[in-house]
Amino acid sequence: MDRTNGQKQPPLGKIARLYYEHGLTHQEIADLCGLSRIKVTRLLAEARRVGIVEITVHSDDHLFVGLESALGQAYPLRQAWVGPTFTDEARALHSLGAVAAECIGTFLEEGTTVAVGLSGSVAAIPGHLRPATALNLGIVPLTGSRGGISRAASSHELALAFAAAVGGHAYHLPAPLLARNVEAAQVWREDPAVQETLERAASADVLIAGIGGTGADGGVLVQGLSPTELADIRERGAVGDIAGRFFDANGAAIAGEVDERLIGLDLDQLRSVPVRIGVARGADKRPALDVAVRQGLINVLVTDVSTAEGLLASADAPTDGPA
Repeated sequence: MDRTNGQKQPPLGKIARLYYEHGLTHQEIADLCGLSRIKVTRLLAEARRVGIVEITVHSDDHLFVGLESALGQAYPLRQAWVGPTFTDEARALHSLGAVAAECIGTFLEEGTTVAVGLSGSVAAIPGHLRPATALNLGIVPLTGSRGGISRAASSHELALAFAAAVGGHAYHLPAPLLARNVEAAQVWREDPAVQETLERAASADVLIAGIGGTGADGGVLVQGLSPTELADIRERGAVGDIAGRFFDANGAAIAGEVDERLIGLDLDQLRSVPVRIGVARGADKRPALDVAVRQGLINVLVTDVSTAEGLLASADAPTDGPA
C-alpha cells in the first residue's frame, strides 16, 4: 500500500536518479519518498519504458549460440542471429529489432552502402542502432513507398531513420511501391532519379529486408493487394516475398501484373548483393524463410527462438547452396 497520504507522486526522473546515480535501494527510496517498495519498482520500470533511463550492455555474447550454430549447419547461411520469443507483438518486434541491429553492426565498414526493404520488422531496427558517423555510411531504399499511415509504409522515411541512427546519409526513391498499372510502372522506371537510386541499391554492400508470407498478415505488400491479386499470386505458386518480389518454392520470381507494377530491384539483383540479411519471425513466415535461405535469397538470418526451432524441425539435412 502506498504511503503518500494524498501527496503528489515524485517525478520519474527523481526516482531514477536516486536509484541509478546515488545507489539507494528500492526500500530506501520508498522510505524517503513515502511510497511502497512495489511502487518504486513499478516507477523504475516506467522510467525505462518511457526512455528516461537507457541501459547499454557492453557485451558481444550471443544469446542462443546453439540454435545459431544448428541453423548454420542445416542451411547455407553465412550467419544466424536468434533472439528470444515473445507472444506480445510489441515486445517481439522490439527484441527482433535489437538483435537485427547488432547483426547489422558487424557488417558496417568505411563507405558501406546498406539497402533497406519495406517491412515492419525492418522498421523496428533503427531505434537500436549505434552511431557510426565516421564510417560515411549510405542508406538506400530497395523499393518505392506504399500509401498509408503505417510506420513501415514509407521506404524514404525508413531510410532516413536508419541514416539518422548511424549518422549516415539517406537516398530517396521517388516512386510508389506499386504503380497503378504496368504502363505507369514503366514510366516510373524511366525517371532518371528513380534509375539512379535503384542502381545505387543494386550495387549495395549489404541489404536488410523482411520476409513476407502470403497470408492476410504476410507483410506490407500483401496488405496492399486486392483479394483478386492475392489469389492470383497464390495460384502462381507464391510462398513469400522479399523486398516486394514474390517467389515460389524454388526461389523463382512470380511473374504477372503485380511483379511488373512493383518499383524495386528484381530477385537477381537482390541476390547480387554480397550480404543479404533477412529479418522475420512467426510460424506463418517459416515456409517463406525456409525457401529464402535454401535458395540464396538471404544468406544471413535474424529470427527468434520458436521460428528457429521450427525451421530446424523442417530441415531434412544440411544442404549446399549459394552464400
